[in-house]
Amino acid sequence: MKFPLVVGVGASKSKAGKTTFIENFIRFVKKKYDKTFIIALKYSKSSLYSSIITEPFLIEVEGKDTERMKKAGADFVCWVRARKEDLEYIAIKLNEIINGLNNKDRGKIVIIEGNSLVTAMQPNVIIFFKDKIEQATKASGKIVIQKADLIIEGDYSMEQVMRKIENIQQKKLIENSLKERSNDGKITCAEARKIAEELNVPYIEVGRVANELKIKIRKCDLGCF
Repeated sequence: MKFPLVVGVGASKSKAGKTTFIENFIRFVKKKYDKTFIIALKYSKSSLYSSIITEPFLIEVEGKDTERMKKAGADFVCWVRARKEDLEYIAIKLNEIINGLNNKDRGKIVIIEGNSLVTAMQPNVIIFFKDKIEQATKASGKIVIQKADLIIEGDYSMEQVMRKIENIQQKKLIENSLKERSNDGKITCAEARKIAEELNVPYIEVGRVANELKIKIRKCDLGCF
């Protein structure tokens, strides 16, 4: 897993298991990467005003989703109450808060709960909990499911989910590097090898993603791709 990582969690309806998943995710990450700094963001729709709440006496109210995230091991928890029209501005302010946190060189993970905030924050990986009844999906969920990297319907294994997150993140990092360094749909073998070495992935994986993107690797004398 590469840091920083931003994960968004959306769902087709309320009470779909998002908070339970986030609790399990936080515990799993803390166990596997004990020095990770985890930031959890909870979104609630508001029709009157928008605010970013970080005060412990509001975050740690017994039984609230934010308290569950904190108890699971999140180092910093925000509760976002916002109108839809304010979400773009809220996303900017949240990024400022996140970037300003001193995590003492620990790997940073941000996990976001709530369809509208997931859409506004544009995370690296989006997970969607889908209800079996298609017509039950709310409007905000229909937007997120189109962007989802991983759709969960029913039971899941956290270990398998984490492996998929790592694979999705790795592929997106390779895609971004190839797009940045290619020119007119082509990239040199030396540059492709450099991407693999920087990301610590096999050469063949960079070649596979390049093929998917229809980026031609040229001047390859070693047969790496």
